[in-house]
Amino acid sequence: MGLLDAWSQRAMARREGKVEFLGEQSGSVEETFKRDLFLEFATRPNVRRAYLAKVSFDSPNATVTAVCIVSTRPNDGALVVRVGEIVRRRFDKDSAFEVLFLTAEQEADVARVCRPFYSTSS
Repeated sequence: MGLLDAWSQRAMARREGKVEFLGEQSGSVEETFKRDLFLEFATRPNVRRAYLAKVSFDSPNATVTAVCIVSTRPNDGALVVRVGEIVRRRFDKDSAFEVLFLTAEQEADVARVCRPFYSTSS
């Protein structure tokens, strides 16, 4: 099994429990990453909005970066794999990223601390 396959399997695992959105993840590398994701999401009509946020699942002391997606097709495995390919192209293999498909409540929470880097009106 290759690195991307292993990442994809980890990315597909469902996390249960509360997600705390701590703020927007930004910087020059992140802006390039957001641009790559923007171009990918523009080819996928199901993706409505996307955020790049710092999140915590268990403790505010343990944060990770999450690609937070609002989609009419939540838990799209092919999209998760594609995001993984883009992550691997931009970051080292030990970078911790999560892919979250947001509920309406979660989107309201993330929108309080972060602006979407991708948004479509349809």
